[in-house]
Amino acid sequence: MSEHHGWADLPEGLLHSVVALSGSFSDLFAFSLTCRSWRTAFSSYPSKATFSTLLPPLLLQPDVAVITPCHLPFAPKRPCRVTDLASQRSRLRCQIPLGSFCFTGASYGQLIFSSNGSCLLVDVFTGLSVSPPQLPDNNRSKLYYGALTAPLASPNSHLLVSTSSRSFFWRVGSLFWRSSCNETIKQIVTFKGQLFGTDSGGRLFTLHLTPQIRIHQMAGFWGESTSTGKRLVNLCLVACGDMLILIRSRGSFPARGDTFEALRLDQSTDNAKFVKVEELGNWAIFISTDERSQPLSLMNPERWGGKSNCIYCYSHDSEHWTAFELGKPASDPSIFVFISSGGMVQPMWVVPSMFFSRCL
Repeated sequence: MSEHHGWADLPEGLLHSVVALSGSFSDLFAFSLTCRSWRTAFSSYPSKATFSTLLPPLLLQPDVAVITPCHLPFAPKRPCRVTDLASQRSRLRCQIPLGSFCFTGASYGQLIFSSNGSCLLVDVFTGLSVSPPQLPDNNRSKLYYGALTAPLASPNSHLLVSTSSRSFFWRVGSLFWRSSCNETIKQIVTFKGQLFGTDSGGRLFTLHLTPQIRIHQMAGFWGESTSTGKRLVNLCLVACGDMLILIRSRGSFPARGDTFEALRLDQSTDNAKFVKVEELGNWAIFISTDERSQPLSLMNPERWGGKSNCIYCYSHDSEHWTAFELGKPASDPSIFVFISSGGMVQPMWVVPSMFFSRCL
């Protein structure tokens, strides 16, 4: 029988059982950084993707000043505070790229930047980056949206970027971009293995990547005025288990008496439509300040002290997260939540890339 001489020599099976008991992303990061053998055990853990459904996403706060003595040699970057709702005493940091690149979107743990026909994908926590080929010379307009169709390591993952008039697709690892028809995509989301999205006109569509890029418009309408005269805005699609949910808010911003509403895609008839839902059940939804950042959902948030049937956002006034119960205004009338898009990285919810499963 072999003897183990220290913590670094613990068997892999025992270390995997420790990983399975972790209660926050902070715990998992600490585990993986303990030593080389623990990092190897963490990398080989077969069910890392399950943590993205059990633990709340991390909140990146680039608007909060962080003082650190560490300067990474490989990057012109600045430190960014990271809040872990499941372990709020933890002190996490990440690095946000600086320079001439403009923020274009965020999905699957990757920040997406663009500048004059060039794009850059940056892993939020490892700092590793991927540079796609230049966009065609005649298509270097400003990019308004960027997203991955699947985790970066997935075999058929594509980077999607949109200008004001059309969209382009780059299959990760390939040497060229493909262009779609004249469609400006505002958001995409994966639901039951299929890509859904909305365009700049608020229309719902399905997106097919093979054998060629194809967008199929679906029936569905929203954004109608309410009986109070307030228009429903700030639309975002998010998958919640077997439901594709459309979140929208009354008024210009979801604050100061405004509320969130939710609609579910009903495909039980030939003409798919959105129907209002009164509750999200045991789901919570996380919406970032920049509307181009990937919305996230989570089951049973009570597990870490959260609350179901809530929309989690970021309050700029308090530099803290806040939760809106569906259909009800914020408990504090002074809370102000601003949702928009711009060239700088804004506060966002992120699940680290290593916790997304590969999609075929």
